[in-house]
Amino acid sequence: MIKLTKSELLEFAQVFILANTPLSLFNGLIRCAGMEKLRKNSEDVLLRYYDHITARAGRNEIVLALAYAVLCALVLRARQISSLEVDASRLQWGQRIWDFMRRSDSGTGGLGIIARQEAMITSSNSPSTEMRILGPDGLPASSWSNL
Repeated sequence: MIKLTKSELLEFAQVFILANTPLSLFNGLIRCAGMEKLRKNSEDVLLRYYDHITARAGRNEIVLALAYAVLCALVLRARQISSLEVDASRLQWGQRIWDFMRRSDSGTGGLGIIARQEAMITSSNSPSTEMRILGPDGLPASSWSNL
């Protein structure tokens, strides 16, 4: 069996609960601390573990999150081993994650692109200088009125 800490399991569960799309679930889970432990296991160990946890009755959020995390680890492994097959249909978003992530690897080799907008706030103690909020393009936030 794969040993994960309570905090790693809770992190997986938090991502699972907050995800609103299969892609956001995948991207969140692969960034969790416990993912490194999962990825260190062979595909045989991951497959047996996936079979074990998806066959359980009465699954709660932690068990479901762990099942999705193992599936994501298998997706990452499948990018290296094209013959790897998993019954992803055992999870509601499983097949969508499996199909999308396997396809997305063909052209980009990436895990998807996440765009983030950041704002930079500059301030000064001088009363003659007004405070400005700048966007990622360096323009003042007041120029974002068309968004």
